[in-house]
Amino acid sequence: MSTLLYQCPAGISGDMNLGAMIALGLKPEAIEAELRKLPYSGWSLHFETDIRQGITGTRCDVILRQNSTQAHSNLMVDVHAHGHSHAHHEHRGFSEIRKAIESSELSARVKADAVACFRVLAEAEGAVHGIAPAEVHFHEVGAIDSIIDMVGAAICWDLLGVDRIVCSTLEVGGGTVKCAHGIMPVPAPATARLLKGTPFTAGATDKETTTPTGAALLIGKHAEFGGKTSGAQIQTGIGIGQREDPNIANAVYVSLIDESKPGNHYEQDEVVELATNIDDMSAEAISYLCEQLLAAGAVDVWQIPATFKKGRLGCVVHTLAPSDSVSQVEATFFKHSRTLGVRRQDWKRSKLSRELLTLETPWGPVHVKKAGDPNTLTRYKFEYEDCRRIARAENQSLEWVEAELTKLLQRTK
Repeated sequence: MSTLLYQCPAGISGDMNLGAMIALGLKPEAIEAELRKLPYSGWSLHFETDIRQGITGTRCDVILRQNSTQAHSNLMVDVHAHGHSHAHHEHRGFSEIRKAIESSELSARVKADAVACFRVLAEAEGAVHGIAPAEVHFHEVGAIDSIIDMVGAAICWDLLGVDRIVCSTLEVGGGTVKCAHGIMPVPAPATARLLKGTPFTAGATDKETTTPTGAALLIGKHAEFGGKTSGAQIQTGIGIGQREDPNIANAVYVSLIDESKPGNHYEQDEVVELATNIDDMSAEAISYLCEQLLAAGAVDVWQIPATFKKGRLGCVVHTLAPSDSVSQVEATFFKHSRTLGVRRQDWKRSKLSRELLTLETPWGPVHVKKAGDPNTLTRYKFEYEDCRRIARAENQSLEWVEAELTKLLQRTK
């Protein structure tokens, strides 16, 4: 399972996100090839390394052209939080954008994610202006560059195989922002609507840091704000915003995590705990029960002293069993104890990798269990029955035997 972790202490915008995706290792030509499936022309993508407050990352520019010249030079624009210029000479409606995406040759997953991101933004804009989402005509976000940002994000998630998005920090900024509707407070009304019910911080700078596009990407992809993730980190990337900000490093940080591989390299499995209360059996009978439970497939058995109703003393017998041994272990409880019921609970388990070795010694072969993480630690455990045999033969303590075996083991490594 691939999870994309976003850390946005300086917020997020569409172009910052694309820069971060390239920093993760995606090829610009692969993204552009997919974007060319949209019915829009006159644009190109440019990526380069840039620095903000000593932080190095990848900056993305969506370059627009009109009559073979850059449209930015003659068009009225709105400058967004991260310095990204959005042309608003063309207003495109949500219905038009959705139709363009759905009728393209993009993959079904890309279409679903891109439409979902535009939909949540249309719903937020519609709520702000008191109209239905289908009637919303975007201004900044309707411009080609923002369509590229939104659909490009969906393409990148698909290329990375992202199943889940987690956002640990999100800063929205402060002050005001100039847009098509005039001067607005930060967060802009649509951004505030999008982030309703989600944790964020504000005031790190006096500029807008999270744009409506950036917020829509996280909300549309169902990002888990403040969610936890664990696993092996596959790659990291930093996306750089357009604006130099004296208060914060204008950058977004992303990490691609494979949650199917634990980051600590421990083995993972699932076991079932079965337990029952016993207050009417002798110690010898309970000991025999435990032997039979191990023989039935339990990987561990233990007892906990307990006091039951009416002050009766007894114990709770617990076992851990793999799923394919549960029925045999449960049957053993009923056959070899006087219990009337067995309870069970599923557990997920992390464990050190294990290997069984044979150590040649003057007292014959000794079985050794080796466990550990090759990157951090290694532990050795000598088989008790072998240690007991040697202790009896030498008339020594188990401690002496283990010390002598440890010396031999160290010499054979």
